[in-house]
Amino acid sequence: MGGTFIDVVACSSAGELRTLKHPREAGQLVAPVLQAVQRMLDENGIATAQVTRLVHGSTVVTNLLLEQNDGPVAVITNTGMRDILALARQDRRDLYTAAVQPPTPERQLFPAALRFEIAGRIDAQGNAIEALQREEVTTLAGRIAQAGVRSVAVCLLFSHLHPAHEEQVRAWLQAAAPGLMVSISSEVDPKPREFERFLATVFDAYSKPMVQQYLHELAQALGERGLPAPDLMRSEGGIAPWPLAAARPIGLAMSGPCAALQGVAASLPEADQDHVVMSIDVGGTSTDIGILEAGRPLFTDTLLCGDLSLRLRCADVESLSMGGGSLASVNAGGGLRLGPRSQGAWPGPAAYGLGGTSATLTDALLLLGRLPSQLSGGVVLDVALAEAAVQRDIAQPLGLSALDAARAVVVTAATAMAESVKMRAFQRDIHPADCLLVAAGGGGAQHVAEVAELAGVGQVRVIAHAGVVAALGLLASPPTQTVERACAQALTPDGLAELEQLRTGLQPETTCTALRWSLDILLRGQGSPVEVPWLPDDDLPTLLARFAARYESLRGQLPARSEPLVSLLRGVFEQAVPAPAVNAQHLQPALALWAGCAPQGVGPQALMAATTTVWVPAGWQWQLQADGSLLLSQCAAQEVAA
Repeated sequence: MGGTFIDVVACSSAGELRTLKHPREAGQLVAPVLQAVQRMLDENGIATAQVTRLVHGSTVVTNLLLEQNDGPVAVITNTGMRDILALARQDRRDLYTAAVQPPTPERQLFPAALRFEIAGRIDAQGNAIEALQREEVTTLAGRIAQAGVRSVAVCLLFSHLHPAHEEQVRAWLQAAAPGLMVSISSEVDPKPREFERFLATVFDAYSKPMVQQYLHELAQALGERGLPAPDLMRSEGGIAPWPLAAARPIGLAMSGPCAALQGVAASLPEADQDHVVMSIDVGGTSTDIGILEAGRPLFTDTLLCGDLSLRLRCADVESLSMGGGSLASVNAGGGLRLGPRSQGAWPGPAAYGLGGTSATLTDALLLLGRLPSQLSGGVVLDVALAEAAVQRDIAQPLGLSALDAARAVVVTAATAMAESVKMRAFQRDIHPADCLLVAAGGGGAQHVAEVAELAGVGQVRVIAHAGVVAALGLLASPPTQTVERACAQALTPDGLAELEQLRTGLQPETTCTALRWSLDILLRGQGSPVEVPWLPDDDLPTLLARFAARYESLRGQLPARSEPLVSLLRGVFEQAVPAPAVNAQHLQPALALWAGCAPQGVGPQALMAATTTVWVPAGWQWQLQADGSLLLSQCAAQEVAA
């Protein structure tokens, strides 16, 4: 469920796929999902008894983080530590910004009056040196409940080393106020650095009331219709039963982009898995750019959501505030600006005819003949309304024709996307020319060729189900569990032996198809580690060499005299993907997807596919592949001249 459409993919036991896009209604959460699912069942003659599993992903938590209009949240911490969240981490993203905004919305979401201190202390070695006081915690529970606050974040010092105090405080709070929702930092983010751990925990508590109510209502409504309870896609990759995912809702913040990357990975032929793949997923309000190596999505420990930065394990995706609903305008200096403000789905672009009057990227594309008169899901587009908006907002201020103004808007979008593609590649020691650019989302195929040309990427693929790739990824994702243990272990023979013992103690009890271990390694005195894979047979020289190579690719030369330290051990346990699931069978060509489109040709040409629209610019050609995807490439010089 995105901001504009709900995408649904159904997969039969024989690997046969059915897809649809359903318009989302304003202000509704559960009802549109039920409508979309029922529409899929009705249109394809599927009985509810035939549905063996249902997987869900949404932007609900992402929107909560962006809007920050719920709450407030109570915070319980150690004596003398209640201002950690207000002081924050003094990190300037832009050195030249005259007025720096506060790094956290503490006055709005966790004001000083709702930050409480209690006795009890764990020291830096994880030892309990001061006992908790039950009466103190019980009294606070009453005060929090009387204030009408529904959730509380328990954030105690060094709880990542010894969680017993936080667990005890939670038990006492819930005994005194059973309706109170409690998040503890040792479960949300069990890593060093108090501010980062506290902030992630606060936003987990902030998300809980709305997310748990939403998921409970959804599961109940599906059950009443004879459908299974949903599994949820998580930011860290993989799926989990909804009660488990709802217990830590902050982990759902990037479920949509992560699902899209999983869908891209499942859609690539084996030959493409040797390339570094960059995906460009354009939706109604944002453009997500992700990376896959060896056919797998890359992950990061930092979530950037608007102006908010959270330490959260999630798909390594960069989100630009630029999509089909992004507003186009001309500033006082005569410069064309696209985004970050967006019309979203309501009232939407002017062409929707739903009350929106401002020019958007969608209006410019429609005016240039690059969109059909009706989008997937039945949304009808009005060219006259689009032209009027572009003429008023862009053409007149710039002294251009409406068509030239529309071209300028589209070029602005492609340029911004291309710069982001190049930046993400160079930051990871990758040259764009060595990448394969893959279009995903409803709008990715509109811009992918132009972005590739500007970024210097030579290979472009539009996967068969690009318009519903996130929903496709849900059915290709395995149940996954991630475990993390903080440590401070020198990377020496003795230290490696200690890490091996710790790894043995974390081995999963369930049967897994894949176990992936990694270490966060830094140099003594540094604050930011580098994640390095840890294979079962690695000896110490191999691990040190892998760290050195990774360090130098990201940060330059490794100092000659340095002491590597392991700050975190991470294990990712994957089970088999439940059946029925998306597999190699779905890569067979589906004629309905490209109905009315020639199997090959030369641009400029708009290809109106079933769930997406592909733009092939001048100087480019397309070729339908055996797996049902389109391969776009630049024409040879003689072909362009002809």
